[in-house]
Order: sequence, then structure tokens, then C-alpha cells
Amino acid sequence: MTKDLTDVRDRLVPLRRLHQVAALLNMPHLDETATHHDAPPAGRRAALYAGIADWARLSAQAAEQLGEFDSPEVADRFAYLIEYCDQHSRGWHRAPGEHSDGTALGDTAETVAETVLPHYITHLAEHRDTYQLWLVESLSLRASVWHVDSAEAHRRSRLPNRPSSACTYAEAGVPPHAVEIRTPSQVHRILNLHTDAVVNGRGS
Repeated sequence: MTKDLTDVRDRLVPLRRLHQVAALLNMPHLDETATHHDAPPAGRRAALYAGIADWARLSAQAAEQLGEFDSPEVADRFAYLIEYCDQHSRGWHRAPGEHSDGTALGDTAETVAETVLPHYITHLAEHRDTYQLWLVESLSLRASVWHVDSAEAHRRSRLPNRPSSACTYAEAGVPPHAVEIRTPSQVHRILNLHTDAVVNGRGS
């Protein structure tokens, strides 16, 4: 590992990539850590690097205590569905785009929900022109996650002829095992964070 600060500075990644790394590490309170708009971009990036380092150090200690380094990882399969609501809609509706539903491997439904929702918002930010007419100020987003093995028994009894998917579980009335919600202000803070990172990246 290099100890040359000049080399390290040349290897720094943009804020949006740091945000993705933090989400993959299941860092708690990600919105609060990554979206301090009062600080300059360099300060926000430094703060997020420090937060990731602290969380990674704690995660390594927890993994050692559990003996995970000596045993193979076993991950469960989860189905997720991302929905939206705004002042013009009644209730929740499936969010647009191919990234609004799918399956993911994880330890718990909660960690999957905390990961897929930031990933979807990152997708919106990276394709903002495509979704511009849909990204209203009152937009809220929700990720619902089902443990596939547990949800399948309910699905077969209610919709036996439908394929397994998060949309099928929702249609069958199977309660999700975890739900993660972002309010309009949280959604737009993250979107603006990514926009700032792209603009600053182009300017450097």
C-alpha cells in the first residue's frame, strides 16, 4: 500500500463513487454522512473517506469476532421492488426503469433495502435527463424487500400461476420483510450531491 500522499491524491475517486462504496459496505446514516452541502466538495469527500475508513475498521473487527474469515459466506436471496409516490399520485406505484425491481444476495432484508435504494437513486442521478420530467420536488421513494424462500409459500397459495418476483409478492399481498423510504428532501439531496460531483469532476 502506498504511503505517498501525492500518489494517494491522484487516486482519489469522486463523491458519487464514494457514495456507492459506502452503500455496498452497508454504512448506517449514509444520507447524513454524504450530503453536507454546507461544506465544499473537497471537505465532503474527505469526510466521507474518513467515515468509510472508520466503518471499514469496525466491520473488520466485527467480522473477526464472528469468525467469518474462517468460514465461507452464505447469503440469502431477496427480491426488491422500488416504488414512488408524489403529490399527483394516490398511493405507491412502481418506479420507472429496469433497475426498479430485481433480486439481490444479502444477509438480511434490511441491509438489502438500505443498499438497493441508494443504488436506484444513483441510477436516477446518472441518467437525470431521461427521468427529468418525472423527478418532481414532491417525489418520495420506497424499497420493499422480500426474503424469497419465505415469500414463496405465500405466493404459491395466492397466485400459483404467476412467476416469482417482487411485483408478484406485492400483488399477492405478501408483506415485505423490510422497507426503506427516502423523503423528497432526502431524494433531492442525494441527486444534487451526484450532480455537484459530476460538475466538479468535469471542472478539474
